Amino acid sequence: MEKLFYRENSEFKPITVYDKPIGKGGQAAVYGIMFPISLDKHCIKIYHNGCKPETIERLKYMIDNPPSITRTESFCICWPTGFIYNANKEIIGFYMPTAFKNSRDLYILSYYAKGKTIADRFKTETDWFNKYERNTGEGILNRLKMMTNISQAFYQIHKSEKYVVLDVKPQNILATSTGKVSIVDTDSFQIAENDKILFPGAAVTPEYCAPEFKEQYEQSRAFTSSNDAFSLAVIFYQILIGLHPYTGVKLLAPYDTEEYSELEAVIHRSLYLYGSNKRYIQALSPNPHAFFERIPRSLQLMFIKAFDAPNYRPNMEEWCKELFNIISH
Repeated sequence: MEKLFYRENSEFKPITVYDKPIGKGGQAAVYGIMFPISLDKHCIKIYHNGCKPETIERLKYMIDNPPSITRTESFCICWPTGFIYNANKEIIGFYMPTAFKNSRDLYILSYYAKGKTIADRFKTETDWFNKYERNTGEGILNRLKMMTNISQAFYQIHKSEKYVVLDVKPQNILATSTGKVSIVDTDSFQIAENDKILFPGAAVTPEYCAPEFKEQYEQSRAFTSSNDAFSLAVIFYQILIGLHPYTGVKLLAPYDTEEYSELEAVIHRSLYLYGSNKRYIQALSPNPHAFFERIPRSLQLMFIKAFDAPNYRPNMEEWCKELFNIISH
């Protein structure tokens, strides 16, 4: 690893990282920090091909305009905190808070296999055993608590009205077996002020995009926190019900065609089993969505509004309040 530096009070200071990356992607790698001790709860992200001028401007904006709260006992937003430089004093990455120790992605909760426990499906994740099973009151309560922590983190991101995560998916939300959550890949967020895009979002995942996404994209409009609210509702549905809300059904005419074999098209037409277009949908037998009918009516309505009524889609503050109300009673 080449020599690395960070700046403190306008002075360049050396920073030492572990040789083996914590994570690696197509554009960058993340490393834990050995020295200085003052940054021991941080990690660095180094771009493989250096930082383009637009990336530097984006990161500078984020460093100068962080959410008011980025870390609590229950959530961590892995937000850019300062630049990392090479020996030539060129910006090649940034440092940020490290996700909670022993975190993993949310796939462990977002997919349910009938008759199989977490212990059956994830044999090495022993810390998760018997804590989140959907057939126990404790398991459902723990899932609701984790959803609350996710809502709180995204509320902080949205509060400034500058940031939209956009690529919200289970892989970008890490969690511990005790329910603490970390939001990662923050450097890909859309940044906008007064509906003017300053820096576009870097990516999206179609199966988590709101029905209105395509129209917004074609018209080059700024995406809003409502886009994230849809994506998070999908993830919450997966956590509670065990499958994606737009799967596990039979579509009826005129939607029983090849065109609607893709999730993106099904979402675009709002073909949700419990929504206003339910006359075009037939539940399977047995119905993999059946657990939906057992959750509190208030939560059912939150999901229906999220998937069926963009103008009334619950935001993160509303999710926080409703989830906290359910957990507290």
